[in-house]
Amino acid sequence: MMLPDDPNWQMTVFLLLALAVMGFVMKLVALLLPAKREIERRAMSWVLFSPDSVLRAQRATGAGPVVLRILMLFAAVSLSYWVYWQLVRGFQIHGILLSYLAVPFLLLIGESFVAIMNLFLLPCGYLLPALHCRPWAARSIADFWGNRWNLWFSDWSRYVIFGRLRRRPMFALFLVFAASGIMHECVINVPLYCVTGRILFGTMMVYFLLQAVGILVERHFLNGHPRLMVMFVWLVVFVPLPLVLNEGYLRGLQLWPECN
Repeated sequence: MMLPDDPNWQMTVFLLLALAVMGFVMKLVALLLPAKREIERRAMSWVLFSPDSVLRAQRATGAGPVVLRILMLFAAVSLSYWVYWQLVRGFQIHGILLSYLAVPFLLLIGESFVAIMNLFLLPCGYLLPALHCRPWAARSIADFWGNRWNLWFSDWSRYVIFGRLRRRPMFALFLVFAASGIMHECVINVPLYCVTGRILFGTMMVYFLLQAVGILVERHFLNGHPRLMVMFVWLVVFVPLPLVLNEGYLRGLQLWPECN
């Protein structure tokens, strides 16, 4: 396969391929585990990572709402992309500030992927469950990762890891975030090294292990202080974001200026 000369497009290709491989591996792991329910036989169970995600699927009411959502998301992504580059070029934004500026774009891309998948899956009669659920409204770090951000992975981790390690919850907690760190290293940092030679190995793992530590801190020291917990979410989840939404991620999303 001939790859384009542009490093950003090369990262996009590698990112898509790595995500496809990772999705296949996650699905395979879920299939190899002993089934707990007959839910695996329901429609769309072959698409999603775990049976728990199938439980959140909804019945489709027609193609109209799906098409309208795709058009609205396409407009939102286009506007977000235009605003991003206007700000980056107009104010010469570079470095870690790019990571914070790209957050809305990352959220919209995920929602757009689900909407497009729903269009192809309409004949099944079901709609894929939401990928995100108002992450900005998280009341704790556990709430953010468990109920609001990348719910497909949350469903998978509950089915594959937490459901099997109920007697060792702390080990399961760190195992889930370590697994997420390894996946992000393989999907982002490894391709970045192959494309540009940049070595950022370990940044993803540091970020996700920090989330596990943050959950323990809020459980043992901040429980009963809702305002402090909300502030702690922003401190632990958002402030170190450049560790995970790094050059590789930005290149893959076509958000990395070559002059950087």
